[in-house]
Amino acid sequence: MVGQDNRLKALWKLESDFSRMIETFRVSHHISYHRYLRVCKKMPIKYIFSLALIVLNLIGCSGLDYVDVPSTNQNSRVNYLVIHATSALFQESLSLLSTPNPNPVSSHYLVPYSEDPTYTEDDLRVYRLVSEERRAWHAGVSQWGDEIALNDRSIGIEIVNDFKCQNVGNLNANPDSIELECSFTSYPENQIDLVLSLIKEILKRYPEIDPVDIVAHSDIAPNRKSDPGPNFPWEEFYNHGIGAWYDISDFNEQLNKLKKQWPSVLEVQCALSIYGYPLELTGFHDRQSQFAVRAFQLHFRPSNYTGIIDEETTAILYALNKKYRSELVDDKTSCKNYNGE
Repeated sequence: MVGQDNRLKALWKLESDFSRMIETFRVSHHISYHRYLRVCKKMPIKYIFSLALIVLNLIGCSGLDYVDVPSTNQNSRVNYLVIHATSALFQESLSLLSTPNPNPVSSHYLVPYSEDPTYTEDDLRVYRLVSEERRAWHAGVSQWGDEIALNDRSIGIEIVNDFKCQNVGNLNANPDSIELECSFTSYPENQIDLVLSLIKEILKRYPEIDPVDIVAHSDIAPNRKSDPGPNFPWEEFYNHGIGAWYDISDFNEQLNKLKKQWPSVLEVQCALSIYGYPLELTGFHDRQSQFAVRAFQLHFRPSNYTGIIDEETTAILYALNKKYRSELVDDKTSCKNYNGE
């Protein structure tokens, strides 16, 4: 048994070395997975032979005869789709997301744009950096609804976009301020078309992803993130069957209600929490509440994202909860101070 164990370890090491070589070759040559077979043809024959030998030996070494009885008591690892923007050009983004660095990050996919001077390919292609079955490091400290650490349950898409944000306020003088200055750039049409195609393919594989769980990075980490920003066309994606958007009839209904009775800050906090935004219910329009409102506005009211609660923002929020979160609105224990039904 000891000899067999050592043999297995050696085989697994050889397989690991082979996998690393394939991935290194692919990334360094900017080769997408759909060209994988052609890449394999370029590999030295000794590695191809080694891989075949590994498979044969592992089959022969297995002492177990498995009986497959698929259980109905299971679900997909993937329940969320998170949209990011890189805040850098293509080559810098690819390097950051695929090579070792002091603060390692990654994503499942990277989508460039053709006008990027650092993107030299003739065709615009999706770069797959991490297999969907594996956990990419893209969400960081995050929460959506009751789900924390969204890396464990999500697919991350990074879109190349050279936006910039910086703090311009004095937190010591005004601790409740979110004085954040951002320069957001647009998304080219062909890049958006590629992202649309990618997400449609992902949703074919994971149809259980709910529309409200296709989120911005800023939605799940509003205190520290602003991407993909106000120029990302969420309504257009909704029109293609991707993500959530409010109905104008519900919006008008909620707007009329608000003119008769304006909610308290606590009620708006409750509504944000019910939809999924992570924040404490303090009853004050404090810094964390402003960030949550700003993130909501970046997604659903991008013409004005000051973080200030206003009629239009609140009506959109209540309309969305009516459309997508009605069971939580009806369940008063989910947020007993909410009054947006």
